Amino acid sequence: MAEEGRQPSMTWLFFSPSGRIGRLPFLFSWLFWFVVGSIFLMQVLKNEAEETALALWTLALIVSGVLSTVSIAMLAIKRLHDIGYPGPLALCLFIPVLSPIVFIALCLWPGADGANEYGSRRNAPRL
Repeated sequence: MAEEGRQPSMTWLFFSPSGRIGRLPFLFSWLFWFVVGSIFLMQVLKNEAEETALALWTLALIVSGVLSTVSIAMLAIKRLHDIGYPGPLALCLFIPVLSPIVFIALCLWPGADGANEYGSRRNAPRL
């Protein structure tokens, strides 16, 4: 019988600290935000001569930057939960010298098999 309870959603994946995620969803989510930011930055650079378009694309870039920062923190918390560490360690991603090291570690470090204190299964909210 299927487990009852909360089902994974895009909102949960990007904006909730609850539960656990594996390495692949973590990496693909980072790539998603990288592509979104790149598209907005390209538009800002492309529309430098047009004031109105530049203002709108700059606003979109700022909003996507804020959303991606919050989302990356939530993704890192869930990834740390999968490994078995507490979420506040995600703050290490915002320390410039440690950031690349922590990112690579979160991408490569395998998660805990089976249930842990942060959730009963990987890639799902905590029940």
